[in-house]
Amino acid sequence: MNFAQGLFNSGFEWFGWIIAVLSLVIGLLKVSWRSALGDSSLQNRFLGCVVGLAFLWQMSVNLNIGVIIHFMGMTTLTLFFGWPLALLAGFIAQLVDLLWHLEQWPVFGLNYLFNVLIPVVVTWWAHLKIEQFKPSNPFVFILGTGFFGCVLSTTVTTLVAMLSVFLFSEIKLTLNFDEYLGYLPIFVFPEAVVNGMFISATTILHPQVVMAFNEERYFKRVDREMILDEYIEPSLDLDQTESPDDEEDDSRYRPPKEWYDKDKDS
Repeated sequence: MNFAQGLFNSGFEWFGWIIAVLSLVIGLLKVSWRSALGDSSLQNRFLGCVVGLAFLWQMSVNLNIGVIIHFMGMTTLTLFFGWPLALLAGFIAQLVDLLWHLEQWPVFGLNYLFNVLIPVVVTWWAHLKIEQFKPSNPFVFILGTGFFGCVLSTTVTTLVAMLSVFLFSEIKLTLNFDEYLGYLPIFVFPEAVVNGMFISATTILHPQVVMAFNEERYFKRVDREMILDEYIEPSLDLDQTESPDDEEDDSRYRPPKEWYDKDKDS
């Protein structure tokens, strides 16, 4: 979601700028630049996701109260690239959005906080909590982090944004805080469904793309003892049964020798 200029007081807007810059610097320091710059496939995926995210944010709905809502998609990017690159991707997408709305530069930091920082932090926290149990079922990752992790991150983001509006807004709201909570499912579940679909499809078809997915553990091959691997008596094992070297005497099934002699005389 994006907030319009003038919705918050200037002190809170500068606070958003400080948080945005600090988080971006920390993310840039944590990026493994040697690996990132040496992996052309990763670079292509990263640039493609940034472009897609920037266009996705342009498909928005203006609520005419200084709030613009759109799909965030940060859960998918966090699981794709890890939290440092996800912060960078969100920052670039937020800059592209700023180019379309230059008058919104005072609230750039707050929009980055709500669109990028909080969803990335909460998603990665949920991922680490699930990974502590070292699950082996891939659906734990898909549903646990991809869907419910997105539910948690979107819920936390929306609640923090609503609380910030009530505490630092320059305008008078017509509804109470609990009345705005009724709109929470409208933001949460569509976001979770979209991110869950992307994560599930990519994890199954191209698991190497999802950096947070431990392909070796989730897709490990388990050697199961089949019935054909059990001990079989040699007499019953057709593969080990050999035909005798000498063929059995089948003379009793042949015509008498006189018949052959008779045919020769004729």
